[in-house]
Amino acid sequence: MGFFGWVILIFCILVALAVLILIIAIKSAKPHEDAVWHDRKRTLFGLPWSFTMYELTGDRIFVQSGFLSMREEEIRLYRVLDVSFKASIGQRIFGVGSVILETSDKTAGNIELQSVKQARKVKEMIAAKVEEQRDKKRVVNREIMAGVDDIGDDVDMDDLN
Repeated sequence: MGFFGWVILIFCILVALAVLILIIAIKSAKPHEDAVWHDRKRTLFGLPWSFTMYELTGDRIFVQSGFLSMREEEIRLYRVLDVSFKASIGQRIFGVGSVILETSDKTAGNIELQSVKQARKVKEMIAAKVEEQRDKKRVVNREIMAGVDDIGDDVDMDDLN
């Protein structure tokens, strides 16, 4: 076997390994059984060529990332404080956008579901599920609407609740 024969053989082995790794990565990233929505982060031209996957179940959001080593972040929906949407001009051209979740989760903090299809619909779906879970868990978010200057020295802060 000559030099070019070895080059072709090595190239074929590398391609086969790459395809095998890709198949393993795709198979291992199956959605949960009770997922109501799932999508991948979309990169070039709005195509799902990423190893970051997002899932929404009845009570949690999962963010799974990584190729050879995977990392999965889980956020309980009742911990989500605010849901917002943003889309750059490039994202709007390709029909994607990002959903930002402000959470009270100490490890997750704020989460951005980057470049997902129909991001506005996803935002509304997540917001509805968040409200459903907050009602189910009886989680109440208390906000003080008065500013510091509006409160006199003789007002007890406990009276505002």
